[in-house]
Order: sequence, then C-alpha cells, then structure tokens
Amino acid sequence: MIKVIFQCFVFLFILTNINAQTVREVRIKGCKKTKTSHLERFLRVHAGEELDSISMEQDKQVLRNLDLFSTIESVVRDTTDGYVLEYHLKERTTLIPIGNVGAADGTIIAQLGIIDYNFMGNGSVASAYYRYYDRHTFHAYIKTPFIKKTPWGYSVNLLKQSTLEPVRFAGQNIRYLYDLYSAELLLKYTFKFNNFLEFGINPLYEKYAPETPSTDIVLPRIVSVNTPKFMAKVAHTFNRVNFFNEYRDGFSNFVRFELSTAPEVDDNTFWKFQNSTAYYKRIRKRGNLAMRLNIGIADNDYTPFPSFVLDNYVNVRGAGDRVLRGSHELSINAEYRHMILERKIGALQLVPFLDFGALSLSGEAFDTIWQAENQALFGGMGLRVSVRQFSNMIFRLDLSADLRNQGEYSFGFGLGQYF
Repeated sequence: MIKVIFQCFVFLFILTNINAQTVREVRIKGCKKTKTSHLERFLRVHAGEELDSISMEQDKQVLRNLDLFSTIESVVRDTTDGYVLEYHLKERTTLIPIGNVGAADGTIIAQLGIIDYNFMGNGSVASAYYRYYDRHTFHAYIKTPFIKKTPWGYSVNLLKQSTLEPVRFAGQNIRYLYDLYSAELLLKYTFKFNNFLEFGINPLYEKYAPETPSTDIVLPRIVSVNTPKFMAKVAHTFNRVNFFNEYRDGFSNFVRFELSTAPEVDDNTFWKFQNSTAYYKRIRKRGNLAMRLNIGIADNDYTPFPSFVLDNYVNVRGAGDRVLRGSHELSINAEYRHMILERKIGALQLVPFLDFGALSLSGEAFDTIWQAENQALFGGMGLRVSVRQFSNMIFRLDLSADLRNQGEYSFGFGLGQYF
C-alpha cells in the first residue's frame, strides 16, 4: 500500500513539473507591416510564464478578432530550457477602397474613397472618402487605438457634409439644404481588449435653409440658421464578438451620450442618448444569424433637425434618402447569412434580411413612433462575396422591397457587411 501511494506521489510530481514547464520565448512570425509590439500587448502567454493551452487558444482568437490576418497557426517547440511558442501569421492587405452605390426612392447614392485598417502597422484606421447623397460630402479621419505602450488612444475626424434633409411642418414635408463643418477630437481609454471608453469635444458649424424660398411657404416655424456649435460626447464600447473569417459569434454593445450648445442662438443645451446592440450566432456549419437593435432618445424640444433619421444606409435598407427625422428612434435589423460556397481564397454567402425602423417626431408626443407614416418595414435578399486576402473585403449587394407598399424596390451595393 505504501509503495502504491509513493508511486502516485512520484507520478503527480512528474506530471506537475511537465505542466509547469515555462515558456522560454514567444515568437511572432509572418508580420511584414504589423508591428509585433502591437500584437504582444494582447497576448496572455508571455516568456517566463507557465505554458497554458487555454490561454494560448484565447490568444489565437484575439489575433483573429483583430481581423488583420487570414491565417493564424501556433507551434510549440519543447527545448531543454522550456517551451518556445511560435505564432505563424499571414497578413491581410489592409489598404482597400471604399465603395457604395445605391438607388432608393428615385435617389442615387455613391461613395468612393480609401481606408487602411492597419495604418502605420499599429492597428490604426485611416480613411478619406467622397460621397454624393443628393449633395457633396467629404470625410477624413484617423483612429489610433494605443499611444505607444499606454492604454490611451485618440481619434481625429474632419467632416464637410452637405445633404438634403426632410423637415415636417404642420403635416407638410419640406426639404432643407443642410451644411455641416465639423472637427472632432476624442481620447480613448482601453480597459481590456475591445472594452473601451471614448470622450472628447466636437466644435462644428451648421448652415441650413429651406430648399424652396421661405417666401413661397406660409408656415409658422420656417427658420434659416448659420451658427457655430459646440458638442461634448462620451461613448463606451463593449465587444465580445469572435471572428472566424466570414462568421461571427457573440455580442457587442455601443452606448453614446452627447451634449451640444449653440451660444449665438440660445443658451439651452441639447442632449442625445443612443444605444446599439448587435448579436451574432453560428448556426450549424454554414449558418450565421445576425441581429442589431438601435434605441435612441434625445431632447424633445422642437428643432428642424432632430437627432435620428430613417435612411437607406443607416438603419433600413430600401427606406430611401433620409426620408424622415425624429427625436426618438427604434430600429431592428435581422439577417441570416448562409454560406453557399467556401474556398481558401474567399466565400459566397446568401443573405435574406428584414429591417424595421420607427421615429417619433421632434416636439411631438412619443407615441407618434407607432404611427404608420413614421415607420418603415423592408425585407429582401442579399449576396456577399468575400476575398480573404484583404481586410474587410466583402462585396455586398442587397435587393429590398417595401413590405407594406407593393411595387417599391431598391438596391444597394457596397463594401463590408451592413452591420
């Protein structure tokens, strides 16, 4: 009996020492553009620590979630001094074009630009694009997730936006010429991977006036404004979505609060709250359910341009060109992405979808959100073609139909998933 107990202790001692063998070195291979120092900050397993297979698999998933690599493989080499852990990566091409083309409700939408998802090799995103959406818009920005080895990052956005906006006066729809000049600076603090807080300031300048001269409109609240404004904002992102090439699994939540003021118009402040939750679920081998819920609440004092909008490229595919604005928002997007062809270089997905959006009008009761004229319900079928060598290179084609008004159809073509 004593001999058996002694043998068990010897076995446990040997097993413990095998499992406790430390990692002598962690190597990252295959990076041409990406800085290895940027990747090392996300890893759980480091030199001098015990080899943990669970943490190693978690590290591989974190590297997948960066969406910078088409393949990620790990190799463990056992040496007399400890384990050598190697990650073999194949980088995606992260500098890609931006492109969107669509037609809805008689309006043509076109967007063209360029974006780099790994600018300077440190996960920064830099982009510039031109968009024609009734009028001309220009946008450029850079988002840097980390400043050196600190948890701090920043983003800078420069925007000149010109649109035709719908405004409802006394039951009549009037289109406004709207121009916005904006310079935004946000600081970012990361608590853990994909769990971060952003806050900052956004000075801007707004111009708006009715498209039709006001002398031709006899309504009480027609206004034209040219005014500087100042905005402060804070936002939090919690993202637990795991990437498996085209597949997604998990959930994310984004919440934002804004305060703005226009001193030259009045001393009042205007507030806005928005929450967006997305959920993704793998279904068997080829299916992927994707759902998104947007909820928005804003100050309900009357303004010609309340915070939320029903729009083809924002929340309801097929709704049209910024067809309605309101002070409260509810929108739901649901789609099922089914893989019909998958190869090493890319994949093809068929995507039936359903979009619903509703707004309550500015200055009016919340229950106007349930009125049919303030809602949009569209469904349709989409096609996705992905090229895995390129980051986020998914060609999107959506054909949609108004489910409440037969005979109204629209299409949209762009890059990247809708959400």
